[in-house]
Amino acid sequence: MKTLLLIATISIGILFPVAHSYAYVIKYLLMIMLFFSFLKMDVKKENLKKSHFYILAINIIVPMIAYFIISPFNLSLAQVVFITAIAPTAIASPIIVNLLNGKIEYAVISILLTNFCIAFLLPFLIPTLLNSSSTVTVIDVLIPVATIFLVPYALAEFIKRYFPKVKSGLVKFNKHLFYILILNINLGTSKASYYIRQEMSFSDPIIYQIAVASLLFCVLYFYLGRLVTPKELKMEGGQSLGQKNNGFTLWIALTFISPLAVLGPVFYILFQNIYISWQLHRHKAE
Repeated sequence: MKTLLLIATISIGILFPVAHSYAYVIKYLLMIMLFFSFLKMDVKKENLKKSHFYILAINIIVPMIAYFIISPFNLSLAQVVFITAIAPTAIASPIIVNLLNGKIEYAVISILLTNFCIAFLLPFLIPTLLNSSSTVTVIDVLIPVATIFLVPYALAEFIKRYFPKVKSGLVKFNKHLFYILILNINLGTSKASYYIRQEMSFSDPIIYQIAVASLLFCVLYFYLGRLVTPKELKMEGGQSLGQKNNGFTLWIALTFISPLAVLGPVFYILFQNIYISWQLHRHKAE
């Protein structure tokens, strides 16, 4: 059902991009999602595994290699591929891990490690790799990215420490976060569709190249996540590397690259959700 809703949302954004002028709201919706997610997370040092660092390393190194391979031939495609592939672990990954009877703690550690490391690495990478010809500086990227993560995190930690009863009530809202993500996807897709209508054409080869690249990275990441984790954590590793926080990279693409770059995270969201739907179907059949 959620996959069908996702496909419908993307289709509406492409066919009727009336919401494109509200794309600035993506930032605030992302902060809301992060706040409720951080509110629910409990982390213990003993849950940190060596494979978490393998996942983080792959998540950073693979996009950089892809960028340097593609950029001499097509810089725009290289930029989209980079921002699509560097997305950290999805905030919703513990939910899927739980439905698949896995260890939620593994995904939670991966969320915090990859999201914070990549969020504070991107401000240094974006001016160098993506906007070398522009005036974007490290500070230009660092301040909004830090705000996006630190404000929700600090507020969530404050409530958890001083208002535990309030926290207990607020965490119930987590079941509705998927619909905020759906709204974000619609806004991002509308912005990308409007940009394409104004600046290019839906028949432009780069659109299909972005779709193929997103599919290949989706397959690769789920495979590598399973490959670098111990036998008893293979499913958790696959979800931690393959299931992406595309809401974050969608905002990065829109803010610092171009509306076209939004298509990378949007296609990835579609492919990862098709795969997750198949995982859940197979699990129920067992």
